[in-house]
Amino acid sequence: MSIYLEIFGYIGSILLMISMMMTSMVKLRIINIIGSIISTVYSIVHGAYAVVFLNIGMMGINIYHLIRSFRAMAVSKAEKTADADATDTVHKPNNLEETI
Repeated sequence: MSIYLEIFGYIGSILLMISMMMTSMVKLRIINIIGSIISTVYSIVHGAYAVVFLNIGMMGINIYHLIRSFRAMAVSKAEKTADADATDTVHKPNNLEETI
């Protein structure tokens, strides 16, 4: 095999290891997905189909959890915005006459 292909495979492995050091789950999952993609390509070239299966499974799990995380963040942000809007309308007068 080509030295470039071997380096490509090592990059995938290194990214997978780096992803495990992340404190943020979103960063962990994104880096892990990238590492899994690279490792999948490398494994296909080498004919290591069990590793291909593993990496595809890991990508699916990470994508599923990323989608759940982004949806939860969107809901949380919407709730905070709604709470702030409700607080603003309660404490702010509608017109100038009410303040006089």
